Amino acid sequence: MPQARMAAENRVITLRQVESLERVYNQILDLVGARKGIKAGNALVTFPNKEKTVCELSTTYITKPGRFSKEQRVVVTLTFNRIEDGAYVANVADSVFHIVSEDKGGLKEVWSGKFQEAAERIEDVVKLYTEAINNLANKFSSPSS
Repeated sequence: MPQARMAAENRVITLRQVESLERVYNQILDLVGARKGIKAGNALVTFPNKEKTVCELSTTYITKPGRFSKEQRVVVTLTFNRIEDGAYVANVADSVFHIVSEDKGGLKEVWSGKFQEAAERIEDVVKLYTEAINNLANKFSSPSS
């Protein structure tokens, strides 16, 4: 496994300003751009519970694996948990990748796995995600992480 990806996988990200997370991460995705057959879509930040103890950062990547293949979407979700001091913490290794494709007018999940499994199956998407998530970590994380 390349060193940069391994470093990202083992990285813990601490956020104190989740209010600006979506805006900042979308700016990062714009900067990271696209790679051969892969384009970063938008990011979305959600809070699955009323107490806001969990924050989910979801990103969509659009891929076309081959010349005659159907377009696929890879949705990556990184879950942040709020800790006692109010900051949100996530381990990049816990990122979940979902490959979805169009099926009869809707979307159907084709595959799902965590960072390590995704690195073996959809390496190019993981590289793009790693670049973006490293930029996010550098922008938001505390120096101790």
